[in-house]
Amino acid sequence: MISLNFIQVEDGWFESQPIQVSGNIAINLTFDDTNDNRVVLLKSSTGHSYVSFKENLNVGSCCDMNENYLIPGQYIKVRVNKLPATSSLLEDLQGSFASKQDLFVESGRAQTEESKLEQSINSVRQALDTLVKGVDATTAIDTFKEIEDFLAGVTNEKTLTGMLAAVDGKAGTAQTTADSAKKTASSALAKATENGTKLATIPDMPANDGKIYGFCNGAWIVIAESGKSVYTT
Repeated sequence: MISLNFIQVEDGWFESQPIQVSGNIAINLTFDDTNDNRVVLLKSSTGHSYVSFKENLNVGSCCDMNENYLIPGQYIKVRVNKLPATSSLLEDLQGSFASKQDLFVESGRAQTEESKLEQSINSVRQALDTLVKGVDATTAIDTFKEIEDFLAGVTNEKTLTGMLAAVDGKAGTAQTTADSAKKTASSALAKATENGTKLATIPDMPANDGKIYGFCNGAWIVIAESGKSVYTT
């Protein structure tokens, strides 16, 4: 007796693991209620592209079917609209149950684990979508790559806290240098402004009248005149 394992394939329908038959089989399913229990048998000669070959759309609380015309080597699946309370498959080829039962059990387990893995992948995908919401895929990948490269330098000897402290120290030094340069520039601007103010107070030089002038005490004075002795006024 082989137990069937079902997974949901679409809304309102469940399918068993694929079973490769070696002879006549009997399928038994029981349900918790008698209302609207549907059973469909699917078959395939290759294990792909299954087609429906038998339907029972009102089985009540129990369905027991014998299938005597399947070709050994063909694959079948059982499709139901509700998960059965119990499900089993019986094959009449003696001597084959031990190995085939193991294969059927492993096949069902693998299909179940595959379904769980797909659910886990979807959960991770949703978490990543939430994390990088509003960011295109390329930017998200680049961001994670930068984080990965940065964290690659974090070791037991070189902690993340220490690296951040070093970065903060460099930023402080840069700020001090910038403040000093700003102070020097302000001082130079003040001196230039002062000199400009002084220059603005110097009166225009007298016209060229043959006299020699000199600037003293804020005013132009005559210090020499052509053909005469040096004098001042």
